[in-house]
Amino acid sequence: MANIGNHTFVDGVGDIRLRDGVVRMDLLALSPTRRDQEGSPVPQFVDQLVMSPRAFLRMVSALGDTVRQMQEKGMLGSAAEAGEEAAAEA
Repeated sequence: MANIGNHTFVDGVGDIRLRDGVVRMDLLALSPTRRDQEGSPVPQFVDQLVMSPRAFLRMVSALGDTVRQMQEKGMLGSAAEAGEEAAAEA
């Protein structure tokens, strides 16, 4: 995890859960030292994002807008292709 000022770099999101009216998202980064059987870095917990359900829904909407902008600029394929790619990585 590189913390530059108020910025934290993450490689992805782990568990997302709703408990007691609060959404909690585990943020993951690839380990610089731990490897899986194929020698690839394994994800490790680095931080947790905690927000209200309303804030979570605003974030999901904003992420959707960003994905659409990236598709329009040719940075990504279609949403279907992105879903297939994510499934292949899991």
